[in-house]
Amino acid sequence: MRPPAYADKQLRIWRTASPPGLRLSGQVDLTNQHAFLTHLLALDGAPDRVTIDLCRVTFFSFASLHALVSYAELLAPGRRLILCTRTPIIGQMLAACGWTRPELPLTLLEEDCDD
Repeated sequence: MRPPAYADKQLRIWRTASPPGLRLSGQVDLTNQHAFLTHLLALDGAPDRVTIDLCRVTFFSFASLHALVSYAELLAPGRRLILCTRTPIIGQMLAACGWTRPELPLTLLEEDCDD
């Protein structure tokens, strides 16, 4: 595997080409949320589907999830944000915050992770 685009003691971020997006490993919290958002916003020129692979994430803060939802809300028509995760916790967090609106261009794929 190639070196991550970002790495600290808690989080590693890789850019992915197929599917276009990001793969994260570790914990996303207040200490590295800015780095995560920087890499997320750098995906602006990505095609119609942007995939964020959270399968190797052990902690994901509500603030970071809110940033993902805000990103999805700002996507141009026809574009969609795909979140891949192994556990139902991300879906539970989305539902708890009321972020499971059908008009939101965000799809959650649980257990659909590449190893």
